[in-house]
Amino acid sequence: MKLIDLLAEEVRASAAYNSNVQAAPSVILWTDKLRQWESALPLLQAAMPELVVLGDYAPQLKKGPAIWVKCVVERALSEVELPSDRTPIVYLPGVERRDMRAIADCPEALKPLAELQYRGCWWIYNNSGRDWVVNAFLVSSNGGVGLDVAKDEKTQQAMLRVLNEILESEREELSNRRLEAADFNKLVSSDPVRDLLSWMNDSKSCRERWDASRWQALAGICETEYHFSLEQDGELTAAELLCQRQSIWDSVWQRYTESCQHYPYLPQLLLKVQPDLAASGESYPAINVSEEQYLEQMLQKLLEQGAAQIRQSLQALEQRHAQRRTWIWSELGLAPMAGVLEHLSQVAEKTTKVFAGADAEEMAAQYRDHYWQADDQMLKALAFALSASQQVLVQQILALIYTPWLDEVTCNFQGVVKSKGYPGSNQVNEATAEYAVAGEVVFFVDGLRYDIAQRLNQALQRLGAVTLSANWAALPSVTATAKAAVTPVHNRLTGRTTDRDFEPSLLDDDKDFSAYYLKKFLQEKGWQYLEEGDSGDPASNAWVQSGDIDKEGHVKGLKLAARIDTLLAEVVERVEELLSAGWRKIRIVTDHGWMLTPAPMVKVELAKHLTETRWSRCAVIKDSVDSGYQQVGWYWNSAVSIAMAPGACSFKAGQHYDHGGLSLQECLTPVIEVRSTQAPVTTSAISATLSDLRWLGLTCKVQAQTSAEGVLAVLRTHPADPDSEITKRKPLKEGKCTLLVDDQYEGTSAVLVLLDGQGNVLAKKPTLVGDE
Repeated sequence: MKLIDLLAEEVRASAAYNSNVQAAPSVILWTDKLRQWESALPLLQAAMPELVVLGDYAPQLKKGPAIWVKCVVERALSEVELPSDRTPIVYLPGVERRDMRAIADCPEALKPLAELQYRGCWWIYNNSGRDWVVNAFLVSSNGGVGLDVAKDEKTQQAMLRVLNEILESEREELSNRRLEAADFNKLVSSDPVRDLLSWMNDSKSCRERWDASRWQALAGICETEYHFSLEQDGELTAAELLCQRQSIWDSVWQRYTESCQHYPYLPQLLLKVQPDLAASGESYPAINVSEEQYLEQMLQKLLEQGAAQIRQSLQALEQRHAQRRTWIWSELGLAPMAGVLEHLSQVAEKTTKVFAGADAEEMAAQYRDHYWQADDQMLKALAFALSASQQVLVQQILALIYTPWLDEVTCNFQGVVKSKGYPGSNQVNEATAEYAVAGEVVFFVDGLRYDIAQRLNQALQRLGAVTLSANWAALPSVTATAKAAVTPVHNRLTGRTTDRDFEPSLLDDDKDFSAYYLKKFLQEKGWQYLEEGDSGDPASNAWVQSGDIDKEGHVKGLKLAARIDTLLAEVVERVEELLSAGWRKIRIVTDHGWMLTPAPMVKVELAKHLTETRWSRCAVIKDSVDSGYQQVGWYWNSAVSIAMAPGACSFKAGQHYDHGGLSLQECLTPVIEVRSTQAPVTTSAISATLSDLRWLGLTCKVQAQTSAEGVLAVLRTHPADPDSEITKRKPLKEGKCTLLVDDQYEGTSAVLVLLDGQGNVLAKKPTLVGDE
């Protein structure tokens, strides 16, 4: 791993927090009184695009005065875009932490940033309050690189002089030896290609920070090997030679393609090179820019065409521009239109045919085999990183080719349900049938649509034997109705005509089904209800619920598309944790899918006086009168009549995202089974139960009941991972022991684990280090 990548990980890790007791920090503050890191800013910002710098106003460098920095952190300025999935980092050269502590005495230039210390966190040396100086980062084994660096003045000066080269070095290159001035100086001349690219990336900065010997060495190499003069020909001549890729310059080009992310300003220089008619856009960014502009203009013209012609045009454009996705400019994010075109052309292909079937099952089979990809590609197009105007253009194109297809397919589905019936009405819900006697978890993920489940299915393959099947949602396809139907306690529920908001009642009482009764009935059934972070006992069965897909859809609308992979990663992490804890089978179920349209759904009128309850895609009709729309019986009581919005329409205006209607996207739900392929963990002959856990400062007092001697206690950050232990293992004596934790872990989420002599986990309990 390169040191720059390790540095980025450590800075970002300072924003870790316990979501159970803390709010996410809004910013990471990085103070540097001695300005030691300042010379490496271009490299740091390339590795950490969320890095903003306090200084003179230079927005193109993500740099500016305090009030500007504050606005950027709050994402209030359109001129600077920070990654949405990263905590902003504010680098403060010439500032130390105590400069900001007392706001009344804080320098005027810093006052706009002072309050961020209460909403953010610091990247500081081992919680000491001191800056991470370069030497400390290189030598520290706790939050640093763990190198052996000499302390003499020459070494320290050489270290700062070649900081960029150090950060670009692999950790293994510098490990297992004592580093002195000579070792750092060798970094200067050992890689002339890197020096050449660094100079082309930022010639002024390199000239200012390089010493005379390094500059002269590179100048001599350029004249003898690369056949140009640094000072007389300049960087533009070098850019021309690099784009031409002749002779030795081809090796320079190959090096650039391998490490292009480390030279963020170099494309701007290469753009100044004017290509000739025979030039390839692979190495001339000006050609790529021209093609991007042309493509955007052609996509804009599609808005004047009909759907069939748009599909043909997208396929033709794809043939022309697909190759550009293999160019380096695509990797650098400089070919976004070519990138999104791949998904648009796929949507065009998958929506060419409006499919139907003899009944709902036949349509579902076609969707599972092929047409789910139309929804998946539509979401990927919406999720692609584009400018605001480009996003609008993509949405407009999708509205012309995807939404009409969605509407017609949904109308076809509604037609076969009307004539042949809905398969989910009278079938045993497969998601709740035939559980293993023990060792099986039912993992509920709200709003796991079938096409999204295909992505999850692929991500889970490495964890065991994985199968994906399908099931039908209870109608209407809303959480209150459909989640209750897939719980292992659905036989304890019923529907009454007086029930509201699609929520069933208890079979032996008129109370609404709620989270309280879910936990109560599971316990009576002998099932565990696992809270967040709890892995439970694989000797029985358990219910887990996680994932915020549906919640994010209602809150973010179209922006859900860009969040899906992150949300699925959280599900994968939870599954991995459960398998590591010894569960043999995990059955992932959901309640419903959803409909997402690039333009707001067309509103259809439904008289308010006809309805008891009216949501976007469904409504309860009073006394089962004819609403003029297709009506179905409620899953929990068929005497309750529910009207369904036709096609891809809505009973409410302005809806991009919703569910509850009658469509394949809403009603065909996935069931994913993950079976562990690891050998079962041998059950320990020793049993242990945690009785008490208390913190006195950073001392953890443990009390437990054990069936025999030899039980060990330890704190880990991951319960099944011995490498994550943050204390020494201590044996329990008469059921008690004390664990001491280093202050660097204060406030960290941890798990107290009890182990037998073979290291098997007997019991565990989540905690917060130092929690009072």
